[in-house]
Amino acid sequence: MAAVGRLIWREEKGRGSSDLHYYGTLPVLTVTVCAPPSMGMWRKRRRMRRAVRALYQAGVRQVIWPESCPWSLQESGFSGIEVEVLYQAQADQLALGALEGLGIPPGEGRIALVAQRLTIPLQRTAQRLCPLVRGLLIQVPGEGENYARWLHGQYGLPVAPAAAGAEVTVAFSPGGPRWGRCLEVYGDCRLDGLRLTAPGLDLPEEMEEPLLAVLWERGEIRGEDLAVTSLDTPEGPW
Repeated sequence: MAAVGRLIWREEKGRGSSDLHYYGTLPVLTVTVCAPPSMGMWRKRRRMRRAVRALYQAGVRQVIWPESCPWSLQESGFSGIEVEVLYQAQADQLALGALEGLGIPPGEGRIALVAQRLTIPLQRTAQRLCPLVRGLLIQVPGEGENYARWLHGQYGLPVAPAAAGAEVTVAFSPGGPRWGRCLEVYGDCRLDGLRLTAPGLDLPEEMEEPLLAVLWERGEIRGEDLAVTSLDTPEGPW
């Protein structure tokens, strides 16, 4: 399996380093660059080239990139790690976790699914939630009403009008209305205090999100391997 890279940029004196560690079946090559503020740009660039070369020669193409680095991910020729696919695939579990955090049983809660178009991840989420919740609001311009009628025909669930509101909103794209606790499963994926974890894997907190996304993308973890928790939930074992 191809390694994922991680670049650490430290604005301090020191020697660079490289370390390979396995998280489950996923190898992660961490390369550290030390470049104090007093160092000239030419020397910083040389150290950066050395780090990029080490990652590239190890077969790394996806890199967890630090915001503090003076050079961008794209300038260095690597790809980032998109977490959107993972969160949209687990949107139903996130929505149920949000209801649980509010103390609302699924059978008593309404969930709004909001998007600019009727995507496959939204449809999968709706069909998984229909047997479990009190009501769904489908907020998709031009397509939501017809899809809501189809859901009602398939599952017999009253698909609620916008006026009914919802306790939880799952937004698959920018724009559109929001009700209650809002989970944005697009872009930076803001989850209003929730997180996905893999209890069977010991992942560093600062890398947990991108590593889960890569493991999901490569088929190394499945939905049953994941759990929805709050950001302030202490880790076990007790």
